[in-house]
Amino acid sequence: MIIRAVSPVGAKLGEGALWDPDREILWWVDIKAPALHAHHVASGANHRHPLPFRLTALGLTRGGKLIASGDPGFVRLSIADDLSISACDVLATVDEPVGNRFNDGQVDGEGRFWAGTMDDAEAAARGSLYRLDPDGSVARVRGGIMVPNGPAFLADGTMLVTDSAAQRITAVTLDAGGNPVAERPFAAFAPEQGYPDGMAVDADDHVWIAFWDGWCLRRLSPEGEIVREIPLPVQRPTCPAFGGRDLDRLYVTSATVGLTPEALARQPLAGALLCLTGVTTGRSPARFAGQDASEGTIPGGSTAAGPSPETTGFDPHRA
Repeated sequence: MIIRAVSPVGAKLGEGALWDPDREILWWVDIKAPALHAHHVASGANHRHPLPFRLTALGLTRGGKLIASGDPGFVRLSIADDLSISACDVLATVDEPVGNRFNDGQVDGEGRFWAGTMDDAEAAARGSLYRLDPDGSVARVRGGIMVPNGPAFLADGTMLVTDSAAQRITAVTLDAGGNPVAERPFAAFAPEQGYPDGMAVDADDHVWIAFWDGWCLRRLSPEGEIVREIPLPVQRPTCPAFGGRDLDRLYVTSATVGLTPEALARQPLAGALLCLTGVTTGRSPARFAGQDASEGTIPGGSTAAGPSPETTGFDPHRA
């Protein structure tokens, strides 16, 4: 196994790792220094495009665009030849308490895009998990989350949802419409193990989890048992994703936010995009099933009620 930094940029809060097989690009975002990053696997070239707002999670559409969560809400991104954003279509917005923002997200096997929200100050468990359906409608599926991460989806459709602050992962059974019908504890972790962050599912239906303040990735069985641990050269890994033509590379974003100068001196790769080879293979990313509208349009979208009547939407200037 080899671990190397393929984009050593020192991101504040790297997240949203996504493999794009059409472009052979590993996309990712920096939430705290808003930018869309692209790593071209074949050439090793890296591109950074600053943004006027935060993006937090990414997915692919069937038409080759990106779907994302962020300050504007749920958006569809058209990508130019230079890998910058040529158009941003707002698909839907959500009402959230002041100071909340989107966090992690994922497209499921039915073509729905899921994303969670959180109190950016992490002072209250007022986050929610939302589902964007292909028809553009939005549903608030659960609330009371401090720091939502994932979700990830097992082969049978079971959804895994992490509350990082609580150091636990919940397995949720969904009906055909994506509505929860049952849930059970999947995994819980001790304080010294770090905080479970983003997740990726491999070809054997095992779950790879990045552990914030845990300096590692852990692989869990479909039953939630730890079966492998890989130490990393960064304290705060955030979001893993399989990529490469054969899906045999495991990419991991990381963060520098909150680290002291002394801590940063001990980990020069903090904030880098890491690549692990010789680990295992992953699954192709699912694609959002909604229709791709013409570039530059901004549909009215739909609004899902949030958990609090004290709502004003997101402040795009709060980073």
